[in-house]
Amino acid sequence: MNRTSMIVFGSWRLRHAEPSTEAARRLRVQRVPARWGARAAQADCRGAHALVAHCVDAAWQPVSGGVAAVPSHNVDPDWVPLARVELDGGLMHIRHLVDRADRHVAHFIAPPVPEQPFAPSSLYEQLWRSFQANHLQTNNYECHYAVHAQPQDLHLILDTSAPPDVLALGDAWLDALDADQDSPFVAQIGDELQHSDHDNILCRVLPHLEGRSGWANAALFSRKRRGTVLEPLAEFSAVLRRDANAPWTHEHHPDQMHGAAVEVDLAQHFDLPLRPVARWRHTRASSGCESLETGNLFSVAFSCAQAATPILLCTIGYLRTRGHGNAALVAQDQAALHDQLLQFLGRLGLDAHPAAEGLAHVYERIAEGSPRP
Repeated sequence: MNRTSMIVFGSWRLRHAEPSTEAARRLRVQRVPARWGARAAQADCRGAHALVAHCVDAAWQPVSGGVAAVPSHNVDPDWVPLARVELDGGLMHIRHLVDRADRHVAHFIAPPVPEQPFAPSSLYEQLWRSFQANHLQTNNYECHYAVHAQPQDLHLILDTSAPPDVLALGDAWLDALDADQDSPFVAQIGDELQHSDHDNILCRVLPHLEGRSGWANAALFSRKRRGTVLEPLAEFSAVLRRDANAPWTHEHHPDQMHGAAVEVDLAQHFDLPLRPVARWRHTRASSGCESLETGNLFSVAFSCAQAATPILLCTIGYLRTRGHGNAALVAQDQAALHDQLLQFLGRLGLDAHPAAEGLAHVYERIAEGSPRP
């Protein structure tokens, strides 16, 4: 996955398909280590990299003689990374266009509207056309996303006697993603690591005529900007099933208003008889993770459920996909990511095993305060 690639650098105006002055119609092509797959690529363009060619006034000017190294950046006012290209049989191919660049890395996507191979001398015009044709996908990320499946999150219970530090685990996971150059999975730019810490009220569903059993939980936080500091908002969720043989179903309803007796509002919201069983603290470090091959995006989260006994948990959830896909590819990637996480946790000396019934298993552990499943 980690191979030297040709990256084109030039004016930011070209990336936005805007008219440029003649002075800005310059490109340079450099060899930069990059990771790529069929759907996306990532490269850290910082440092000095070998110069392959200049492209000025529709002329391709290869660098002859000794290999010159030119300083480069991921974010630069005059020379931004624009595309990953390849030369094959004297013709140039645009493999990936930049869609986001942060200080530490640049991210590229395969153009949904591809360009046919062309002569290197027309690189500027072909890039301008390609960015114009793919403007929505490269500038408005939500226009290139789709949801192709609704799989259940995969939960791993981690057995450890050491005090859980989810932020340290999240950092270590990001380091492992960066180091594993043969893996198609990389950290999603802009979503590398998020941290949350909030109280929860867990309730068990009491026996009733409809027969549903399970759990309801109120997570006392909000994802939206509050109108006032003291506005009480929570995410109400439930894990329910009709009978002991039925599959679990999950519901999540964010930003719900509640009063002082949260469990009463929770019961009214789901129209279920509930009994509070635990007030617990949830500390979570989550990061975005994507496959360069398929464009599938996942959330990998390390959590500590602090109740009677701390429970350390790893959760793999599917988010969405960059472009086309299907449920089979999502399931395949989720399973591969699960295996990669097991190997990562094993290297840290952590014993991990699946939560037998997903989130319901976790809630049972929280309610019982048991150190063992």
